[in-house]
Amino acid sequence: MSDKTGISWTDATWNPLRGCRRVSPECEHCYAEKVAGRFHGPGEAYEGLVTLGKHGYRWNGKVHTIEKHMFDPLHWRRPREIFVNSMSDLFYEEVSDTFIALVFSIMAKAHWHRFQILTKRGGRMRDWFETKEACAAKEEARSMGQPWPLPNVWLGVSVGLQDYMYRVAELLSTPAAVKFVSAEPLIGPLDFTNVPCPGEHEPGENCPVCGGRGKIDAFMEGLDWVITGCESGAGARPMDDDWARSIRDQCNAASVPFYLKQMRVDGVKTELPFLDGRQWMEKPRTSEVPATTEA
Repeated sequence: MSDKTGISWTDATWNPLRGCRRVSPECEHCYAEKVAGRFHGPGEAYEGLVTLGKHGYRWNGKVHTIEKHMFDPLHWRRPREIFVNSMSDLFYEEVSDTFIALVFSIMAKAHWHRFQILTKRGGRMRDWFETKEACAAKEEARSMGQPWPLPNVWLGVSVGLQDYMYRVAELLSTPAAVKFVSAEPLIGPLDFTNVPCPGEHEPGENCPVCGGRGKIDAFMEGLDWVITGCESGAGARPMDDDWARSIRDQCNAASVPFYLKQMRVDGVKTELPFLDGRQWMEKPRTSEVPATTEA
């Protein structure tokens, strides 16, 4: 929990939740799990949230809400870009619809910040917007003069392998002011022009989304930003530079901002590395945080 962070594409982290469960191969070397394993003792921040196995500490599926940090963004008067739940997943199945609505209510009130939410559970995120709790959050936002979806909330999905590109389809069918993908850790090549259609239909059947092709071009359908980077830490799986280069080229062809967070250079993880002679730190045009006169 901090109003500062070492994550280069954001300014701060806000963790009103702690705890999670692995959901796909990208989770194999989860950095949040490692942090939780270091601070899991009696009275410590992650007590009761991890279990020690033969491969180290792993999330045990439990989740704790952290009431003392629930309203932190309202006290941060200087505008920031804030990564929400860097130590959990807001749309984890064990998180209630009511709690998610509370988070959206706080983000609506803290309108001078920009909030960035990442999930590997794009289907839950999409479906939440159809719940009665989301409808209530929408009405509350409108009562404060805020449009819906909230203009200061960016929604994203994490994808590191082509087999999980369906998360991008789930994101594209979710209402959001900015939709982004974090391809980190990137552990295989990704083709953003070959995303499974989010509609349920037989091959060749007429579909207003894909025209019966069964796939969509994520950039044409509305992605606003792509982040990518290699895995880090002990046992990190390699990232081929050409995988990052391919994503960069796909982004450039579609005029979508591309952000290369980290890669291995001569075997050493390098933050904000050079690729083909330059750094790639592009962000959505809406990334400028609104000004405020308060300190």
